[in-house]
Amino acid sequence: MKKILLIFTGGTIMCTTENGIMSIDENMGAYLVDAYKKTSGDDSTEFEMMTPFVMLSENMSLALWNRLVKMLAGVDFEKYEGVIITHGSDTLAYTSALVGMLYRHTKVPIIITAANKPVNEKGSNGLFNFRSAVKLIKEKRYPGVFTVYEQVYLSTRLIPADTYLDRFSSYGGEPFEGVSENRLKKPRERLIDPDITLEKSITVVNPYPGFDYTSVNLSSRPAAVLHTLYHSGTACTDGEGKNSLISFIDKCKALDIPLYLCGTKGRGAGIYESASRYIDKGVSTIDRISDVAAYVKLLIAYNQKEINPARYIYSNVFFEML
Repeated sequence: MKKILLIFTGGTIMCTTENGIMSIDENMGAYLVDAYKKTSGDDSTEFEMMTPFVMLSENMSLALWNRLVKMLAGVDFEKYEGVIITHGSDTLAYTSALVGMLYRHTKVPIIITAANKPVNEKGSNGLFNFRSAVKLIKEKRYPGVFTVYEQVYLSTRLIPADTYLDRFSSYGGEPFEGVSENRLKKPRERLIDPDITLEKSITVVNPYPGFDYTSVNLSSRPAAVLHTLYHSGTACTDGEGKNSLISFIDKCKALDIPLYLCGTKGRGAGIYESASRYIDKGVSTIDRISDVAAYVKLLIAYNQKEINPARYIYSNVFFEML
């Protein structure tokens, strides 16, 4: 019987609490496996453990992502029944999207999971999530990358949890909206070599009423800029002053920095007059995709060298586009 590979990266699922402060305890990986065996009645499953780093996920960086990417690139997936990556919840959606897009072609399940509280505390969902991840691997229903947090999500559609109830959701509503079992089971070819190095940055601009576009510093020359929109696919396009997206579009063009708008409704949808103004400027848009997935997709597209970035950006890599 093949083993399940466990990759521990830290997060609450590897924390203990002392004097009201949660911090990483590297012994919690072994504790989690032991608790699983004691509560599941599963004595036959063998686990192999790897740890590229341990940290609270709010401290995630491109450098740490690169360490995870390099570790995954060195894994012989044929040796394993599946892979489980334990992670912190704060940046769970981002790492889920990253792994989901890089490993769209995987033939074994890769499951990313987390916890709301340390596993050894009352009310923690960590052990439940871990058991669910193991079960999903053993069912052998779908290849691909999924996130398990009280339910199963497509990794590229996960939306970060809200700050009050700490509940995750899925872009598009239902976790598998529009994706049939046949689509999930269908083999997917590799688009790019997943062994990439994330060096070039993406700047994200999130507007709000009164937003001053002159506050966006592009002197670092990001590879591209991602600009989110209000839910109607709109932004302030009134005039060409410092509060108008129109002026920012012109600035990016003058600096030859690609600008992408995320949150547009796509073809066939009615648009507001304000949206028609940025469309008239010929700006690039990414339709029907979450802000998180769009950011990760641009990051990958501009840090790989195999295909034109536009081809990657406008491919539905792993169900992220509805």
